[in-house]
Amino acid sequence: MRLYTAPEYSERYLQVDQPSPLFDAAIERCIQDVLSGKMDTDITDSVYTNFKHEMEEWIFSSNLNNIENIKNFSRVDIINGCTQFIDNLYMQGPVQTITSDYRYHERLKLSYIKDVGSLIPDIPLIIAMPFPSVGAPHPAMEEILYEAHQKRIDVHVDGCWVSCCRDIRFDLDHPAIKSIGISLSKGLGLGWNRIGLRWTRNFKQDSVTIMNDFRMNNRAVVKIGLHFLRTFPVDYLWNTHGDRYYKVCSDFNLTPTNSIYLALKDNQPVGVSPLIRYLENESS
Repeated sequence: MRLYTAPEYSERYLQVDQPSPLFDAAIERCIQDVLSGKMDTDITDSVYTNFKHEMEEWIFSSNLNNIENIKNFSRVDIINGCTQFIDNLYMQGPVQTITSDYRYHERLKLSYIKDVGSLIPDIPLIIAMPFPSVGAPHPAMEEILYEAHQKRIDVHVDGCWVSCCRDIRFDLDHPAIKSIGISLSKGLGLGWNRIGLRWTRNFKQDSVTIMNDFRMNNRAVVKIGLHFLRTFPVDYLWNTHGDRYYKVCSDFNLTPTNSIYLALKDNQPVGVSPLIRYLENESS
């Protein structure tokens, strides 16, 4: 598993269509260790308990982000990345999303895609935070939550980018928010091993709770997630490559975002991971 590295330091290697999450040489070595079996061999039920505890402690120990009031959510479940979190909501009936959210919604062609101010009453809303087209919380997030509360809309927060971001300040205590999912895919190069957690305000049996209660989650996937949590600190990517990220933004006249692998060029998102990797290789 190798991330494409730019062969030269050039604007032509900015990724326009499908920005790639950043993973570096150390993460690549960790992937190879996992594929070689160099990790904990425990496959008992404790891997589930340990993963829930250690990921929650990991994600909320960040010195760069502050997500408040997760303790108000009474149920924590393992998910196969935020895609399972999203799919589970689709299974339960109609949903709506905001224009320019995760492209998966558009590809499914199953959601009502709405704009701020035109949300449909009583239909659950899935919204990414950070928002993928800006690499930061949606600029109208407070207005969206207010509108949702007024229209009796349950809000489900897709936090798949949280693990690769900095300077995220978000309070989950808003009464409209019913659940949040956070995965490790973007922050630890684990798109090939999707794993994360979902927090729900109130218990409601669904496909995710059943998989957790009956220990149906893939133990190998959970083990690999644990290995990465124990290998890399939560702010690893920003602390290691933040200077390189800002150099790329400065050198190519890009607007920085909160995401380590995304910047804005003429207000449009572009991926910078191949150029960060170029700089990493140059310094090694």
